Amino acid sequence: MTNMMLVDSASATTPIPDWTGLPVSTTARADGLPGALLDAAVDAAIWSRATPASVVQWLNEIGPEAWPNGRFVLDPADIPACLKQLFATAGIRSAPALTWLANDAAYLAQLIQHLVGSANVRLRLEPVFDNACSKFHIDNVVARLICTHSGPGTELTLEDSHVIQTVPTGAPVLLKGKRWPGADVPSLRHRSPPIAGTGIARLVLVIEGCDAEDINPGYDQIYRANSALDRT
Repeated sequence: MTNMMLVDSASATTPIPDWTGLPVSTTARADGLPGALLDAAVDAAIWSRATPASVVQWLNEIGPEAWPNGRFVLDPADIPACLKQLFATAGIRSAPALTWLANDAAYLAQLIQHLVGSANVRLRLEPVFDNACSKFHIDNVVARLICTHSGPGTELTLEDSHVIQTVPTGAPVLLKGKRWPGADVPSLRHRSPPIAGTGIARLVLVIEGCDAEDINPGYDQIYRANSALDRT
């Protein structure tokens, strides 16, 4: 039995944010994310959806302390096998919810790969219990997708603004980074919500393009299908 607080994205009543005044676009379809981000006036695109209730329940039953943590560089097609192996290594048996989670991540990764034209993607699945990335910032990448499957979502704001909006739990947000092509630096900042000391846990999926020169040997694991995880 876990002593961490859990937020059920399917059953919690989460108000829809008012994105007025922020360079944010919303879409009802996943494949609308890349196109929305190509608009020069848009710094973030959000797919308005929630993680299925069955997946949320499965994650709650596992408990935050048992959620696995992994960071891999791989082909999007290999993500389902990679995540299933990651959960199996953590002693968590496969389930329909895991299949959904893995296939969803693979599809989102394909969208990112095609958008930025990278050879592979970097995928990070991370339980968060503290104030990770607590300062509002812009990532040093071309674009990054963040989806919080459990717990409060990513917070968005503009520089020198006191207005903070939260991406709904389960809704993927695709953000322009500092390396986004063009003369204008994105104006939208984001951060992980401050949760230290609250007892709340988050499970966050992060995906971005990754070429050979972007691999960090100290952190990234190269995943090859049908093989063990190899550290560079």
